[in-house]
Amino acid sequence: MALLLPRFDEPRLLAAQMELIDQSFGIAMLGCALAAFILALGLVLGGGHPGALPWALTMGLACAAGHFGRRLIPERTAEAHAGRYARGMTLLLTLIGALWGLAAWLYMDVKTPATVICILSLIAGMSAAALAVFSACLPVAVGFFIPAIVPVWAVFIVTGDVAYLPMFLGAPLYLIVLMIFARNYARVARHGIALRFANVELISQLREQTARAEYAQREAEEANRAKSVFLASASHDLRQPLHALGLFVVTLSRSDLTDKQRQLLTHIEAASGAAREMLNTLLDFSKVDAGVITARPRAFRLQPLLYKLENEFAPQADGRGLFYRTRDTTATVFADPTLVELILRNLIANAIRYTTHGGVLVACRRRGERTMIEVWDTGVGIPMTQHRAIFKEFHQLGNPERDQRKGLGLGLAIVEGLARTISTRILLNSRPGRGSVFRFALPLTEDRGETQSAGLHHKPSLKGLRVLVIDDDQEIRVAMAALLESWQSVCLAVESEEDALAALGTFQPDLLLADYRLRGERTGQQAMMAIRERLGQAIPTVIITGDTAPDRLRSVHAGGAALLHKPVVAHQLHTAMTALLRDAGWRPDIPRGAADRTTCAEG
Repeated sequence: MALLLPRFDEPRLLAAQMELIDQSFGIAMLGCALAAFILALGLVLGGGHPGALPWALTMGLACAAGHFGRRLIPERTAEAHAGRYARGMTLLLTLIGALWGLAAWLYMDVKTPATVICILSLIAGMSAAALAVFSACLPVAVGFFIPAIVPVWAVFIVTGDVAYLPMFLGAPLYLIVLMIFARNYARVARHGIALRFANVELISQLREQTARAEYAQREAEEANRAKSVFLASASHDLRQPLHALGLFVVTLSRSDLTDKQRQLLTHIEAASGAAREMLNTLLDFSKVDAGVITARPRAFRLQPLLYKLENEFAPQADGRGLFYRTRDTTATVFADPTLVELILRNLIANAIRYTTHGGVLVACRRRGERTMIEVWDTGVGIPMTQHRAIFKEFHQLGNPERDQRKGLGLGLAIVEGLARTISTRILLNSRPGRGSVFRFALPLTEDRGETQSAGLHHKPSLKGLRVLVIDDDQEIRVAMAALLESWQSVCLAVESEEDALAALGTFQPDLLLADYRLRGERTGQQAMMAIRERLGQAIPTVIITGDTAPDRLRSVHAGGAALLHKPVVAHQLHTAMTALLRDAGWRPDIPRGAADRTTCAEG
């Protein structure tokens, strides 16, 4: 019963079925009409059946009505109208099938074999065509088969002639076979349509996931920018008072103090140094993140560097009850010594921080044309699952409470970035509870007797140096003037770019020292360019900033000025100034004008 009376599928599936049928419907109607006129012509000429022509005309009108009438249904293959379209097509195909069945009933004379063969052939052909075109929607196909085949069967029944028994049995068998094939074709069509729907849904999901991923990426990029802005702003606001504090502490340390005052000053220096170290860690990470660090490789011996680090870190290890050992080495490597030192500082500091018993060993091992620098510890160790995560920024092991005494979790992120800068990579072996070893390789080179750290403790004289200071913070100007005065330099401290340009008529500086952020939304870099244009020469410039934003770092470096970050340590400022002056060819023995033989003053 379900086979004889199939039902339409749900709207979404039915719409797809009708779309498949609609694609071939026009050519099917044209073929049906032509077949009807061919049959009518044969019947009129050969069988003397003039009534066949009106039959053929009726068939042609039905086919034309179906072909053109379907256009009256708006969006006929859409879900909302597919049911109406399917019902209308089923009625039309039932009418067309009935017309073919009527032709068999009226004109199929069993006494005229030629007519029987002609009619049977056309009805069988039309049924096969209907099977191919309309089986996507089973009710439509069944609507044609039954009224077209049943009258043929009836013709053979009414003959009562046993000779037509095969045809009597064959007609219903043919109808059943057509129905079975139509049902199977309908299943195949449903499966294909379902696959198409699944693909569409999959594509939609992929697009949605891609959109979510792109949104998440934009959110991450925005969060990263917000993080950089926050770090830059917070770092600048914190560095400003620390910068002034550091300058005052240096100046105060040169004064006559009592033992009690000297002890208090030592505590102040320690607290200031701890805050400065934390901010410098943020700065180092920002520099690596900004990509402004450039390696300047040269040949240098490792032993003096290792000895320097041992002198610095061994007291820290002793204070924690740990041993600190360095294996002597004669290796000379070709790399940037400053970056190598920074890498080792972070690795050694981490090793001491996460070791509670035993100690730390720093050693070198030769591997062919390279030397492997290793930092061993007997600390807590690192699980294998964390070997990559520990190199991510702000990631720490064993510090869920975010105790800042254990650092910020940036050390290894800085190490990995610096390692890439000097074309090496950090390797890690570790066992939880047994300790860790971090190692990296550097190329060996010949020892050409180059001295290292020569003159490190000798400070070239800045006596008589004319320095123009631009800073909108009065405390900074006072502290900087006091520091430069202690170096016997001649300076003029002003608060804006306009004051600096106005002073050039009576004060011609050898060096410009400017804060990055100035009044009127101007920058020290812009002030430097204006002063250079006014003087007609490239005056050596040190720009001091509290910002750590990557774009800020790149901008200042591109401007050709030396860049120092607040809080500035006195010896760092002295080193930067002497390096610039050496490159510019300045010498302290050159006579100065009378206008410059003044003490430091604030303009």
